[in-house]
Amino acid sequence: MDYSKLITRNMPATVTTPEGAAADTDYVFSVTYTDPDTMPTAGIAEAVRIAMATEGQDLSRYPPPQGHPGLREYIADNLRSNRGANVPVDRIFLSAGAGGAIDTILEAFIDAGDTVLVEDFSYLGTLGMFMRRRANVVHVPTDDNGMDTDALEATIRDLARRGIQPKMIYTISVYQNPMGMTLSAERRNHMVEISQKYGVPIFENESYADFRIDGDPLPPAMTGIDDQGSVIYTSAYTKLLGCGLRLGYGVVPEALLETMRAFRFGTSPSHLAAQAVYGFLRDHSDSHMEAVSESLKSKRDAMLAALGEHFPPSCEWTSPKGGMIIWGRLPEGTDTWATLDAAVEAGVKYNPGPVFRADRTGRNYIRLTYSYHNPDEIRDGIGVLANVFERAGTFSDA
Repeated sequence: MDYSKLITRNMPATVTTPEGAAADTDYVFSVTYTDPDTMPTAGIAEAVRIAMATEGQDLSRYPPPQGHPGLREYIADNLRSNRGANVPVDRIFLSAGAGGAIDTILEAFIDAGDTVLVEDFSYLGTLGMFMRRRANVVHVPTDDNGMDTDALEATIRDLARRGIQPKMIYTISVYQNPMGMTLSAERRNHMVEISQKYGVPIFENESYADFRIDGDPLPPAMTGIDDQGSVIYTSAYTKLLGCGLRLGYGVVPEALLETMRAFRFGTSPSHLAAQAVYGFLRDHSDSHMEAVSESLKSKRDAMLAALGEHFPPSCEWTSPKGGMIIWGRLPEGTDTWATLDAAVEAGVKYNPGPVFRADRTGRNYIRLTYSYHNPDEIRDGIGVLANVFERAGTFSDA
C-alpha cells in the first residue's frame, strides 16, 4: 500500500530536538517524573478497590463529557481554599494530564501564523505544541519575579503597531518550568489588567502549585483575580500521584464553554483513574503532599550541594522554593545542546537551554530535574555531569 498520497497535507511542523533527548541513561535529570520515593501505591490501590466497590458499575458507560463529578467538585473546593479562585464546577473539565487540557485549548485557539506570548524560556512540551501548529512564539523578558509585565505590555503595544493581535499570554505562574520562579502578586494583578485592557487572554498553568517546599506562601491564582473571563487555567495530578495516571484538568471562562463542548473537552482521561484519584485525595491529600514536600526538599538540597561541590562559581544555579527543577547558567560559550551527546554516553541526561526557546538560542543554559533519583544517586550523577562539562572545556577559564 502506498500511503504517500493519502496522508493529510495538514501535518504538524517538525520541531527540532537533540538526538540524545530520547536516550536511556543511568541518571535522568531531564524529566519531571513523579517522586518514586513517595508514590502512594498502597493508598491508590485501596482507592481503586473502594471505587470498584462503590462506583464500578459506572465503568460500563462512557464518563460524563467533563469527567468525574466528585473529582471536579474536589478541584473546585481546592481552588477556592488554596488558590483563591471561586470556580463553578461546570467550568472544570478533566483531561489526559495538563498536556491534554493545553492541547485541547490550543486546538480551539491557535491557527498557523498566530502570535502567542510566553516567558523568556518556556516549557518544551507546550512550546512544541505551539511550534507544531506553526504559531509565532514571542518570548517576553523574565526575571526572579516572573514575566516582566511592563515588557509584556510594551510587546503587545509594539505588535499592535504592526497590526498583530496576540492570541494569548501563556505563563507557568508557579515554580515556572524551566526557570523555577513564581510570578509575584503585583505582576499577577498587572498581567490581569493588561489582559483585560488589550483583549489578550491569559493561559495560566499551575501544574506545580502542589509542590511548595519552603519560602513564602503562594500568591492567589490569576483565575481568582480576574473578573472578566480573561483567564484560562490548567493544572494536573500527574506529578503528584503518578505520571502514568495522565490526569489533569482545565478551567475555562463561561464564554468558552460552548466552544469547548464543540471540541468535546478533548480526550477524556480514564474514568477509573479519576475515581481512584478522587478517593485518594479526599482521604490523604494533606499527608501525602507533606511527604512529597519533605522528599523533594532532601533531593533539591542534595542537588544544590552537589552542584556547589562539582561545578565552579562561574556556573549560576537557582535555589527553587518548590517544584522539581533547578535552572543553571553556565559560562558564555558553553553549548549544552552539543554537549548532551557526551553526557548521554557517560550515562546522564539533562535538558539543554535551547529546547525552551522557539528560536533555539540560550545554549549556555541547562535544566536539571531532581524528583526521580534519591539523594545519593543525585550526588553521583551530578559528579558524572560535571566531569562531562570539564572534559568539554566548559570550566577552562573558571
